Amino acid sequence: MKPNLIIRSLSALLLLLAAWQAHADDSCFPHVKQVAEQLAKQPYSKVPPLQVNTGRITYDHYQHIKFRHNKTFWRDEKLPFQLEFMHPGMHFIQPVELLVWAQGKETPIRFSADYFDYAEVKSLNLEKDEPHMGFTGFRILSKLGRTEKDANYNETLIFQGASYFRALGQDQRHGLSGRGLSINTSLEGQEEFPNYTRFWLEKPAKDATSLHFCALLDSPSLAGATRFVLTPGKSTVMEVETQLYPRAENKLAEIGVAPLTSMFFHGENSPHQYGDYRPEVHDSDGLLIQQGKSWTWQALAEVPWFNLQSIPLKSVTGFGLLQRDRDFDHYQDLEAFYHDRPSVWVEPLDDWGAGSIQLLRLPTQSDIQDNIVAYWKSNQGLAFDHMRYKLLWQSDNPPAHTLGKVFSTRATNRAVDALPGHKGRIRFIIDFNDVPELAITPEADVEFAGKGQLKPAVVQENPYIKGWRVIAAVFPENCDVPMELRIHLTSGGNPVSETWSYPIPEALCHVP
Repeated sequence: MKPNLIIRSLSALLLLLAAWQAHADDSCFPHVKQVAEQLAKQPYSKVPPLQVNTGRITYDHYQHIKFRHNKTFWRDEKLPFQLEFMHPGMHFIQPVELLVWAQGKETPIRFSADYFDYAEVKSLNLEKDEPHMGFTGFRILSKLGRTEKDANYNETLIFQGASYFRALGQDQRHGLSGRGLSINTSLEGQEEFPNYTRFWLEKPAKDATSLHFCALLDSPSLAGATRFVLTPGKSTVMEVETQLYPRAENKLAEIGVAPLTSMFFHGENSPHQYGDYRPEVHDSDGLLIQQGKSWTWQALAEVPWFNLQSIPLKSVTGFGLLQRDRDFDHYQDLEAFYHDRPSVWVEPLDDWGAGSIQLLRLPTQSDIQDNIVAYWKSNQGLAFDHMRYKLLWQSDNPPAHTLGKVFSTRATNRAVDALPGHKGRIRFIIDFNDVPELAITPEADVEFAGKGQLKPAVVQENPYIKGWRVIAAVFPENCDVPMELRIHLTSGGNPVSETWSYPIPEALCHVP
């Protein structure tokens, strides 16, 4: 090849590479990482609250401030995603900046009273507060993967309050929340709540099936940049990538990755129902953990005080808080629709190495407070400053889970049958379904950690769920020693179900 031809070829290649780099850097993420890195070099300064009297906007008022459906952002352009903005009120007084990101430039979205219908709250005269107002969050609307021409736009994802967000798949109702990050969550009284203070929303193409956007994370101990890719559908998928930049003087003792926050008031395994007419009340009924081909299920249970459980793992393939029970009859709630609440499955996109799942449970006397938190804690500590993972908001179990699954968990320390030899006994009744078809009755592999005696487990066929029931009995000797029971079904020595794991609470241990 002639020298001048080589030069021209190299020049063309460099131009193509430059064009590719320019296109690759055209997303909001590189820009937001620069903003976060610079912010972390400065002393923390909290974004001031809105200078308007939002206290007069009560809960009832707030429910009657309507976003005008004909004002949804990107509606006139008939784009596959549209936006609604959240009004200040009640305890929502922290403003967030919203910007459109297009062709490497940002354009602010300004607050306007024209977005909102105040007809039902005329007495508040909210139009007069417009110069002092700001958005406190936003909703993303989509057709949730439906392709019919007349398919409606539905709420798909909402951000409001700190770094909290909630998403929906098809035919779901809002339940548990995701969070951008948790800081010092296991240290009682020392938790930081980082805020998403600014969002850059990339304008989607007319045929886009995903929406890309970025957010700036800020707290006293760090700043961070997060990139989201939202793909709505029957199961809505969020790809999340976050880069953290700790401040020089930080108080970071623990970073919680992919934190999930939920509510568990009482369930089928509860000792009582608090006088509630509803048999069960929860957003999630269990924690599922995957390590390669191994699956572990722990039913959630109420606790009398702050309770932290650390589950060490050499690696994690996925984890999540699930709402498995989809039977309305088990909840009987015509307003909350707990049977339609989503499960959220966390799937790492990188090798996170060794660490632990942290499960925090708090006592509660009602269903209005979230009291369950689950997150990943890396053994790398503060060096774990870059993370990539998927969040799947779905109604089913993860597709990769092909073993039998825990259908229900019941526990009792009452000798209701009054048979001899039953005093001091705790019984567990665990139902498994979705077990691969077997020619013979499976065996129960039982492990008990703690002080006490374990009686041989009984396995019975349960035709009403097309599965199997395991009845196990423990006679505890010392309730001050932590106890845990683990059970899975086997056939021919091979596991045919996930492992049911249950830390025995002290209240259950004190047998009457």
